[in-house]
Amino acid sequence: MDTGKIENLGIDRILKRGSGEIIAQWENALFIRDSISGVYFLAGEDTAAGLSLMDSAAGRDCDQLVVTGYALGMAVYERYGFTGRTECYQVAYYGEKPPAGGIPNGRSGENGWVIRTAEKSDCPVLEENYRLISPEEMEQAVERKNVWMGYDNGRPVGFIGEHLEGSMGMLYVFPEARRKGYGMALQSHLIAKTMERGDIPYGQVVTDNKNSLALQERLGMKRSEDLVLWMWK
Repeated sequence: MDTGKIENLGIDRILKRGSGEIIAQWENALFIRDSISGVYFLAGEDTAAGLSLMDSAAGRDCDQLVVTGYALGMAVYERYGFTGRTECYQVAYYGEKPPAGGIPNGRSGENGWVIRTAEKSDCPVLEENYRLISPEEMEQAVERKNVWMGYDNGRPVGFIGEHLEGSMGMLYVFPEARRKGYGMALQSHLIAKTMERGDIPYGQVVTDNKNSLALQERLGMKRSEDLVLWMWK
């Protein structure tokens, strides 16, 4: 199985960093758990192979699962009693490394623009404005120094981070600061930081989030052909 495909970059990341516990593996399918986030990943070159592999490892307390491929994901969702799901495109960056701390809207000499690593004292603001993950997950991401905050002339304008399983996300720009290039500058910064580690920057975008998809395109991100499904119980 090609873990280098855009759809499989999540699996590639946790294997590379050594946090992936391989639960079951065949030549054309893989079922794995990330020990940092607790998220399970399933990938199979066809639906039958993926389901058979999942069946062979049934009985796990698999509350959060990421499945590569829409057909396999829907089959797993219906068979194993998951209660919610999100359908996403996976996006990845393969271009030249952008400068860290990029200036919004390409402005130069903007000394008031600063991106800094978030600290524990920032957690209340982060948790209040980004509720797609639990406060515990946000605090872990901050502790791992994987969340960054942007300031313009001392005023906070937004933040971005890396989820525990390795994907880029948590992008939030405060309402009064939107449509000024801050989101692109924050994501360019995270792309640069990820590439400095030697990793491929990747993330997921919900299929109907047209604004985010447009941002990824402007940044030069490539989009997967098939979907990645997040599901939970």
